[in-house]
Amino acid sequence: MTPLMLFFVACGIGATLLFVAGYLRGVRVALRSCNDDRIETDTSGDLTAYWWKIGIGVLAASALIFLAGTSPIFVYAAPFMAIMTAAANGLAFFVEKLPEDWE
Repeated sequence: MTPLMLFFVACGIGATLLFVAGYLRGVRVALRSCNDDRIETDTSGDLTAYWWKIGIGVLAASALIFLAGTSPIFVYAAPFMAIMTAAANGLAFFVEKLPEDWE
């Protein structure tokens, strides 16, 4: 195996473990909070708070698609972004704010 392949395999394994752990935590929280009246579900401010992060993600993906034809190194950037997206989705379950008595 080449060092680059080992790097991608290691990142993939780490992202998979983080995603599965986060997903399991999210399922436990969802099952625990389904009848809890203390949980707020107001999502009206989500788009205004995250629009610039969404825009950066779209621009980065567009740039990688464009740059993939200019240099071979950019061919590896897209799979790496996909792996990091899975890791970020798993991490999002751990960043979620929970009531104090749940910890």
